[in-house]
Amino acid sequence: MKYLVDSNIIIYHLNNEPIATRFLVDSQADCAISQITYIEVLSFEFSEEEEFLVKKLLEKFNILDVNQKIAINAVKNRKLKKIRLPDNIILSTAQVNNLILVTRNLDDFKFFEVEILNPFEIQKNI
Repeated sequence: MKYLVDSNIIIYHLNNEPIATRFLVDSQADCAISQITYIEVLSFEFSEEEEFLVKKLLEKFNILDVNQKIAINAVKNRKLKKIRLPDNIILSTAQVNNLILVTRNLDDFKFFEVEILNPFEIQKNI
């Protein structure tokens, strides 16, 4: 695994955003998601059929559970700077597992020590 995909990238993909889709298709084998992303994405309203397909998509990723190391890291992050709990757990999951955080939401994470990849910025630079 090389990347931890933030919830917003999955949501962009589900909304037919070609940049997000291209990243996920090209990088799927190197991607994981946090259990928090699984929960966040499935919290949106879907028809029964859509929910089935979204679950199928999410389950193609290696889903990383929250563990004690991630929890301790999240506490450290929170002491450094106020950050919403779901974002903090996703951030901590990337940090503990030495993964590149793939997100378009740079403002929430730029203060912390984590490598970030914004596929939308890559596209703008090409």
